[in-house]
Amino acid sequence: MSRSATVLGVLLALVVAGFGLWLTAEDDATPAPGEVAEMAPSPTGPAEAGSPLIAPDPPVPSAPPASASAERDEAYDRCMALAIANPESAVREARAWRAAGGGDAARHCEAMARLRSGDGSGAAGLLEELGRDALAPADVRAALFAQAAQIWLEVGDLTRAYAAVTLALALRPDDPELLTDRAVIAASAGRFQEAIDDLTRVIDLRPFLAEPYVLRATAWRQLGQPALARDDIARALARNPVNQEAWLESGNLRRAGGDARGARQDWEQAIRIAPETTTAALAAENISRLGSPAEAPRAASQPSEGPGSPAGAAPTAPAPPAPGEAPRR
Repeated sequence: MSRSATVLGVLLALVVAGFGLWLTAEDDATPAPGEVAEMAPSPTGPAEAGSPLIAPDPPVPSAPPASASAERDEAYDRCMALAIANPESAVREARAWRAAGGGDAARHCEAMARLRSGDGSGAAGLLEELGRDALAPADVRAALFAQAAQIWLEVGDLTRAYAAVTLALALRPDDPELLTDRAVIAASAGRFQEAIDDLTRVIDLRPFLAEPYVLRATAWRQLGQPALARDDIARALARNPVNQEAWLESGNLRRAGGDARGARQDWEQAIRIAPETTTAALAAENISRLGSPAEAPRAASQPSEGPGSPAGAAPTAPAPPAPGEAPRR
């Protein structure tokens, strides 16, 4: 499966998981076309002499009829199904729905249809718009910015990807997944120290995870700090001895230090853990480049689209963190 298809699958999964909240928020905040929300009366004018000043309850819009909410849900489901089956038609339908008052749901469907049709930049731009002004909870808006960031990364616009995930973090400041996303984007742009800073924060928040140590190790290697990188790999393997990416990166470190035999052993271990993965394919490719008479172990899959630096960078994404040193964890 291509990386683009994977990204789309993840985004559509996020839609299914999170958009119900969004539609509920829209229902609570805006009436359906042709309806007028009834506001609870609020007292006006000065308080009676001698009576305590009691702030009135804020106006609360009444929920729209269940039929209106159901119709909106059904329209969204139809639009999303069309986005998968016929994205070009879905773009037209979503725009018509927007013009008819479809609101945020229509805009989101258009974004997904654009992504499916190959217009990643258009999709990411719409998701950013929604993140800024959608009638949705902060968590949903953060997810929209995160979706936009992933698409900008996919289309190669690292500046906009970094900006979008930073907006997501403004809504969810200590979210480990968002911090990891930003670290990966920063590393992709060669900003390794910034990536290290974010990964160090992830480690503070989730010290039991192996992945941030592996990513930070890759970043330290890129910055010419092999001792710090080896320390992080040791910590990663202490947490998860069968972490494929850790063994891949350990081999990279050994090869960079001139230990071809040790590198081969680590890469072979990465292949043994799970032969039918992109990580295994990268390890096998690295072994084949050693030029040893021994035949490189065969990985069941070929390298897929996406990360695949000559040294086999950590498969989650391009190497993490940027110039400078972050405190060791």
